[in-house]
Amino acid sequence: MIPKKVILALIIVCSSALIFAIYYFRIDLSIMYHRLSQESSTADSKNESIFKRYPRSLYGVDLSHYQGTIDWKLVNYINDSIPIAFIIIRATMGIDGLDSTYITRWETIKEKGIIRGAYHYYRPNQHSLSQSKQFKAHVRLRPGDFPPILDIENLSTIQSVENLKKGIKKWLVDVELHYGVTPIIYTGDHFYRKHLNTPEFDKYPIWIANYGNYAEPFTKPWSIWQFTEQGQIEGVEGFIDLNVFKGTYPDLKALLIK
Repeated sequence: MIPKKVILALIIVCSSALIFAIYYFRIDLSIMYHRLSQESSTADSKNESIFKRYPRSLYGVDLSHYQGTIDWKLVNYINDSIPIAFIIIRATMGIDGLDSTYITRWETIKEKGIIRGAYHYYRPNQHSLSQSKQFKAHVRLRPGDFPPILDIENLSTIQSVENLKKGIKKWLVDVELHYGVTPIIYTGDHFYRKHLNTPEFDKYPIWIANYGNYAEPFTKPWSIWQFTEQGQIEGVEGFIDLNVFKGTYPDLKALLIK
């Protein structure tokens, strides 16, 4: 028989290890619980459940050059019935990247009469203000467009999280001064909760990515939810990201540039 002292010691060691893992690796127990407890579902059934849960909400898509050639005459509906209310496209990346499809798509979306938005893909190892300069040099926003959007998804390999956050804040402040409107932050649910859920980012509307099976993102509050990367629409080959705006049309208009 194992002595009680040994059993107690094992319990203490295991408990300490779990506490250390939660602290050091920032294990999110609520996310773990939902991922384990939710039944798996196909992309189609999950998408349908979102459409039923938000029947009066506004839906949109986001694009980059990865979508290739698009037949814009067919780009009107999701699932042949849900109007595409907005399209957000990648404009710039890092300090010198320009999406090869941005210029033509930017004008095409305007011609279709669909609300448009442009985002910058933030490269965490590159200079923040050089990145905001790249975005400002190529993106001309007009009334009725989304505010500028910053896409931050990864940590830096050459600087601390705190310095990365300072750089992100510099980008946001510089871009806000240039366009005169508060930017939007796009990021993953876990990334936001772990790294950006601090007071200096409270003022920015959040566009959150969460492809799980839960009812909605853990991040609160969110303005736009990218709920799948496996959507499909006429005119675009392959899968596409689908997004739902949290609010009515007047709410969306209030968010847009005046």
